[in-house]
Amino acid sequence: MRSTTFDFSALARSRDEFGGGMQWLKVKKFEYLTRYRRNPVTGEQKATSIGRRSPETEGIYDRFITGRADLDRQMDALRPELAEQARMAKALRLSRAPSEIGDVARAIGLSEMIDHITIIGEAAVYSYECEMAALLPREILPDGGMDLLVAGVHPTDVIDEMIAVLRRARIEVQRARLSRDKAAVELKTEEGLSVRLYTISTLDNLVDQYAQVASYGAEAVRWALDQPVMRSILIDRNGRAALVAVLEPRAYCMLRFMALDVEEMSLIRRESSTELNAAVVKLVHERWTEPFAEDHVQTIGPLQDALGDDGPSAPRM
Repeated sequence: MRSTTFDFSALARSRDEFGGGMQWLKVKKFEYLTRYRRNPVTGEQKATSIGRRSPETEGIYDRFITGRADLDRQMDALRPELAEQARMAKALRLSRAPSEIGDVARAIGLSEMIDHITIIGEAAVYSYECEMAALLPREILPDGGMDLLVAGVHPTDVIDEMIAVLRRARIEVQRARLSRDKAAVELKTEEGLSVRLYTISTLDNLVDQYAQVASYGAEAVRWALDQPVMRSILIDRNGRAALVAVLEPRAYCMLRFMALDVEEMSLIRRESSTELNAAVVKLVHERWTEPFAEDHVQTIGPLQDALGDDGPSAPRM
């Protein structure tokens, strides 16, 4: 399933270059090759003239039509396999992520934005289950939204592109607004899913706040943000997989410790998030390829507590 999802997503990103179309338009006695494409944000269709008909423009047109048809054939060939894998995932009860999270993740994974967007919030847990072949207790799984790390100085830098990607996937969103703690820009889908966008700059501000109450924890978060991003998949409740970019799971745990200290949340939400992070810490300790750094274990109290918990292990897939 992982391999098929990776292959299909790569083809979809290549296919995006062929969105819209090309046609010959006659102006007086000449024909001109015209490239047209609809703006998914405004809905307006924009046409650009490539040039008068010539061997060069005919070659451009032929390569466009042939390239698009070839990608469509390759994608169509994978669709039955994806459908069968989705049925198997549901039968094996591996379909875990809420469908609205899966839809947003899939829209990003099928676009070039996968190179610029990383899931850093609790929705990443669904990919860690796939990576470590384990199932966390369903009652502690998150469904409260998606926190994304995006490229740019401020989250508003990518708002239009993000909305365009979602609308191409037929996901409508409300106007962006600042989150309550003003640390992120928040989009909300028609299904009510909150999508919060952070940048390294806005996270640095949170790290500075965290350093005032937990200097060693802040150092661990800075370490976490320096770790390479990894590609994985998550599987939604319809059994459909989505390509995602996520933090290395140890790095994810460090960010969640910070969120629990500096993020505004209700007491019930804080308790459930603490329980979830403790479960992920234990999962990482038992099954990830790299152990937690010893200096992190010695200096971060919540990490020590989670590792010392004798709760049940997550069952294997």
